Amino acid sequence: MKDAFERRALLLHLGDALQAIAAALATSAAHDTLRDLRNADASLAAHAWFAAISRDMKAADFAKRASAAFAAWPALLLEEQVDYTRLALAVRSHLFAEDPSGWRSYVEAIKREVEWFGDALPSANEPAQADETAGDAQASDEAIANDTTDVERVEEPRDPQRESVESNDRLYPSWPWKPGI
Repeated sequence: MKDAFERRALLLHLGDALQAIAAALATSAAHDTLRDLRNADASLAAHAWFAAISRDMKAADFAKRASAAFAAWPALLLEEQVDYTRLALAVRSHLFAEDPSGWRSYVEAIKREVEWFGDALPSANEPAQADETAGDAQASDEAIANDTTDVERVEEPRDPQRESVESNDRLYPSWPWKPGI
């Protein structure tokens, strides 16, 4: 059950990040920094995670970097097993690549809700695995393009424990993090 609350907390954080991106994109001046954005929007300034990001970063640069940092989060959070490392590495490599103290502050802010966030990451000096996301997607696309399997003839083994969408009236039979509902 704890996993469901952690996923919810991360989804709420993702929503806050999207609002921050929208606010950064809405600024009219190209020279606005996050300091200017915090001064103009009290709701953003109230987020401890947002305060961890460099105040001198341009708002447009923040929008670009934050979009890249959080782009994979929805898909990752819907996986049966959350890849905790990829979630954290994506943020660290895009928003905090040159700011280790900011990263530590960000992790402290997120750990209030999700105690494992940022744990067991490779050091910042090692190649970031978050960049593998693009490589994984490209490799997957290539594998699909090269695959000559007839999809209609492939039969997957049936799992009797798994609920079928056709077997009940609910639109979403059961989410991976809510077994037995």
